[in-house]
Amino acid sequence: MSFEEKPKTNLPCDNLKYYRQRKQMTTRYIAEKLDIVPATVMMYENGKHPIPYDVAVKLADILKIETSLLYDDFSRFLAAPYTEALKSVRTALGLSQKAFAERIGIVPSYYYKIEEGNRRPSRKVYQKIYAALETTSLQTSLLGEHPLQ
Repeated sequence: MSFEEKPKTNLPCDNLKYYRQRKQMTTRYIAEKLDIVPATVMMYENGKHPIPYDVAVKLADILKIETSLLYDDFSRFLAAPYTEALKSVRTALGLSQKAFAERIGIVPSYYYKIEEGNRRPSRKVYQKIYAALETTSLQTSLLGEHPLQ
């Protein structure tokens, strides 16, 4: 990726990599500042792990950029107790776990694990959930906010 060219997406992983390279900082330098291993920074940059909110704040400070460049709705969803948010949305719709899983297009047994907190949803699953709620006012509930009345 050219340092002159901003990422085509606005994903936190792409922004992190772009601004780290632009400021000529190594993953090792960033990792030392955060007291984590460089592999974790690389996982953030490759989109393998979402950047937690507290880490995004520290990264933004290190890189001298806006925190919002490193934090998106998926990260907010994971930071809000997503198990509670999912259960709240599902019950507001009056659906069982099985019916909700089918509505969003994922296997019910996988959804059970997500709502119980035994599995963390991927970005792709989050996008399916969000898309399934587009016609409702419940999307904001996924982010720990109250639905619009």
